[in-house]
Amino acid sequence: MANILYPAPLKVGSKIAICSLSSGLKEKYHARLDRVIDGLKNRGYEVVEGEFLRQNKPRDELDAKAHAKQLMGFLLDNDVAAIMPPMGGELAMEILPLLDFNAIKEAKPKWLVGFSDVSTIACALTAKCQWATLHSANLMQLHPDETNPFSLQIFETITYESGSKFEQGPSAYYQKNKPNYAQTPDELLAPSEPTQWQCLNYTDERTIEMSGRLFGGCLDTVGLLLDSPFLALHDFKKHSANEGLILYLENSELTPTTVARFLLSLKLAGVFDDINGLILGRSEITQSHHDAFDYRHALDVALGGCLFPVIIDADIGHVQPNLNLVNGAKCSLTADINQGKVLNASLNTELI
Repeated sequence: MANILYPAPLKVGSKIAICSLSSGLKEKYHARLDRVIDGLKNRGYEVVEGEFLRQNKPRDELDAKAHAKQLMGFLLDNDVAAIMPPMGGELAMEILPLLDFNAIKEAKPKWLVGFSDVSTIACALTAKCQWATLHSANLMQLHPDETNPFSLQIFETITYESGSKFEQGPSAYYQKNKPNYAQTPDELLAPSEPTQWQCLNYTDERTIEMSGRLFGGCLDTVGLLLDSPFLALHDFKKHSANEGLILYLENSELTPTTVARFLLSLKLAGVFDDINGLILGRSEITQSHHDAFDYRHALDVALGGCLFPVIIDADIGHVQPNLNLVNGAKCSLTADINQGKVLNASLNTELI
């Protein structure tokens, strides 16, 4: 395996860049933004804002070149220790061909933190530059008064030395309703629905194990790029022949039928030939009146016959909370299965 490059641990005084990747935040979200930035400062970090962070122009006025230039500036700045977009955005894919990955490879690695469209850029940095990146809750969810352990784990992970290990398991509860940061800038996570990870393709009583290098993100965007030169999962996997990969994906806006199409297209492209296991996050969209079947049926159609373990409804993505998944890190998952339910699960991550 080509060496994964882990950013230096953050410490008091480390600089964090806050920037949008494709569009800025509307004014109604600025109060929340101020809260979370104050939280970073209270932790002792220096914060620098990108010039487009508080701008929100119409779609036809957005300048991909300007956003790419801004991001390149932060990626090449060796004084920046981490980049934390406030949220994902819509078209980070647009700036991929405008990034100079050869120049990025020569820069000091830094953490890119977040999920949704953030994973579009994060996966490219891991695949093309071997930088470890962190798929986790986005900055806007990190209110300084937040106590959810999944959110707090972010601040632990970005301080770990290369070689560190940490363990995670399923949440007890997840949050069904979306937060409204415009109306309630101080809103915290309020999980209330019991979490139940499932195993899609094994229903008998057994213990399953999967191990490999972690890689993944938002199916809506990353799913379109896994066979492209920007992610090139097959090429990335060739360098880890003795370890393999654990792929994780989560759905934001795709209907069940579209989820099935996306996953079937990856299967037909041979993407699943490169993995030792698949972990899917909970989906916000489980049923649509336009679809012939629901989300679970869509997964059965696309993945039911897979020989590798398929875990679904995990703590990944748009239905909070979020596991902290380090792209490029060595990972192992052990889970006890009975009648398709995951009774116990342990996800161990090693930064090597």
